[in-house]
Amino acid sequence: MRKKILIGIMVMLIVFVAGACENKSTDNAAPVISGVEAVFIDRETDTLDLFDGVVAIDEEDSGVQTDVTENVTVTLPPQATRDGNKVKFNQCGDYEIKYSVKDNAGNEKIVNRPVKVRNIYNMYCVNATLPVLYCALDMVTNNYKSILTFTRKDTINMEALDSKRFIYAENGAEDINLSFAKGMAVGIAKEDEHSYFRLFLNDAFNQIEIFTFIQHNIPQERYEVKLVSDGSWTYNTAFPYREENAYNVWEANSRIYNGVMEKAKAGEFNREDNGRFNINFEGTVVGSHYYSDAQLSQMAIMAAQRPNTELWCAYPETLDSADSRVQAEIDKAHMPKMEPDVMYEALSNEQKNEFLKIVNFDKDEFDKNYFDKDGDYLIVTGTNPFSGSFTDEEFADILNRIGNEYSDYNILYKPHPSAVTPPSDFVKVNEWLTENNVKILPGRLPMEVISWVYSDVAMGGFDSSLFMSVPQGNTKFFIAESADSLSVLTKQLYNDGVFGTPEFYWKTAAND
Repeated sequence: MRKKILIGIMVMLIVFVAGACENKSTDNAAPVISGVEAVFIDRETDTLDLFDGVVAIDEEDSGVQTDVTENVTVTLPPQATRDGNKVKFNQCGDYEIKYSVKDNAGNEKIVNRPVKVRNIYNMYCVNATLPVLYCALDMVTNNYKSILTFTRKDTINMEALDSKRFIYAENGAEDINLSFAKGMAVGIAKEDEHSYFRLFLNDAFNQIEIFTFIQHNIPQERYEVKLVSDGSWTYNTAFPYREENAYNVWEANSRIYNGVMEKAKAGEFNREDNGRFNINFEGTVVGSHYYSDAQLSQMAIMAAQRPNTELWCAYPETLDSADSRVQAEIDKAHMPKMEPDVMYEALSNEQKNEFLKIVNFDKDEFDKNYFDKDGDYLIVTGTNPFSGSFTDEEFADILNRIGNEYSDYNILYKPHPSAVTPPSDFVKVNEWLTENNVKILPGRLPMEVISWVYSDVAMGGFDSSLFMSVPQGNTKFFIAESADSLSVLTKQLYNDGVFGTPEFYWKTAAND
């Protein structure tokens, strides 16, 4: 009997223990660490925040998740110095930071985070207003040593630039300045194996890369190219691929671009009598000098298919083709949506102030001299010449109709940089400006900057690339015959509803 009782007790114990084991949760999986992607930083100016974006999650076999980020520890290489969570490296090289974390069950996860430390240089070689603004927006987001050659004179305040950071800077640059800048970059690249360059170019003049880095055998892993939009050129002349039968044009341009690049990589450069170089591919001659060569202007998208190159523009989605074969090629290109007004808004207040100094914009002065009244403002934008193709009577009539329609607004006039004041023989136009107390804004100051700083101001005027970077909804009218008369991109944006429902002002029957 006693034996049967013992056996019964043992069976009950076994069942109890088994049940207890069945109900007990287990944890055999190590936590998962995220946010430790590879990092590329400048030795002199960049610091790495060790835990910015880093998350560690432990998931038990039962499905219960626990945040164990606070348990994460790091092991640094000896070249790194730590100040709180910030890390800086004192010499260039390729390193790894070890992140490790354990859960309560003792499961450990280790992840090595690659860190590339380089001496990073910016190289800005652009002209035209919009490319200059793209570069100025980039300048204030980093403190890398920089080489600057702008041909857009007066757009940049050279005195606002740090002379220690800008190791070479020339505004109103000519061929000799570009040659010097290229030589400086090549010299740095050859002397310092850890140098890395960010090259900013107009998308219309991407040949400068060829005669700077490719000609001197600097591998593309050591630099990146930002082809920045040249405004309306990007969407019109430089983009002949919209139609259904565009593949023949694409194929022909692709053949030229690839042919030029292959010759460059093979070192097949021709030296001219004046000391410049060129590449001749089946009659297409691409030269090394500044902005007089634009043979590759229709090939920015082909360049952006390369891993180290991007095409920056505000509306990359409009660079599309009805030809499916061309569209398949466009889809391979690196074209991030880079809207200058959005880039400006993303800056910190300190960075905005620095940007405005660089582009010669004194907001206090503008508040005092132009935006000194209560109420809404409307800026009418001009063209070159001041009145376009209109006579004095025709343009005065248009301005008068605009003034009547927007009588509740304070009206300002922003002339084209090349047409700062109305001609003296435009008597009626000058009378209208005077009688309506319309002040004329400085012609050379980029209108884009005004529209970003005064982001609620209404706009209207002659069709131009300006309206591609004006905050959406601010465009009230165009001085144009109809939507069909707008440039290719402006018309496309109009059809897409980007401008809302702007009006059109043109010659009346009495003035025809």
